[in-house]
Amino acid sequence: MKTVLFSDFDGTITEQETFSLLMKEFAPEASRRIVPLLLSGEMTLRTGVPAILETIPSGRFPEMVERMRTMALRRGFPEFLEFLQQFSVPLVVLSGSLEELVMARLSPYRTKISRMVAARADLSGPFLRIVSDSAGGDELVYKAGVMKGYGKVRKIAVGDSVTDLTMAREADLVFARSLLAKRMAEEGRPFLPFESFFEISNYLESILTKEPSGE
Repeated sequence: MKTVLFSDFDGTITEQETFSLLMKEFAPEASRRIVPLLLSGEMTLRTGVPAILETIPSGRFPEMVERMRTMALRRGFPEFLEFLQQFSVPLVVLSGSLEELVMARLSPYRTKISRMVAARADLSGPFLRIVSDSAGGDELVYKAGVMKGYGKVRKIAVGDSVTDLTMAREADLVFARSLLAKRMAEEGRPFLPFESFFEISNYLESILTKEPSGE
């Protein structure tokens, strides 16, 4: 069976929750009001994230992009991309962040990423306007919905937050850390913990070496 790997970006590919950091830095007042509502579940991501971002002047967006370029990647990510290519496993990055921000950090690796799904920033007005072609349910980017579009493949998910929970529920194999690992444990769902991409590569190698390439 063909394998496709789906990975979150913030706090998964990056060491830190970079999107949250940027929102707090560029929209501090809106973040103080809205982030607690997001964490408590009183406001959905689909509503809350744009409510924060759309208080940011469009003229400041280039600063956000430049700030993202400096964010540290999780240990082993470049090697992980080489590993996936070796076994012909496509990587799909699913992010609740903005495409321009994600690509600012991942542009050096773009040819090794099969697809990247995120919302986008419309800069045509005085303030950011958030546009998403993949919104669904409570999510600005409905990760499980994107995964379902791949049909009958073995789906591997990698994530770190409660925002990755629908993605994890859709997957056949889950690598989880931080809040996602906690929620998976609470729901009694199987997962493999990780802190670096080296651990994921090591585990997957034992599976993929037994199969024809890409199957």
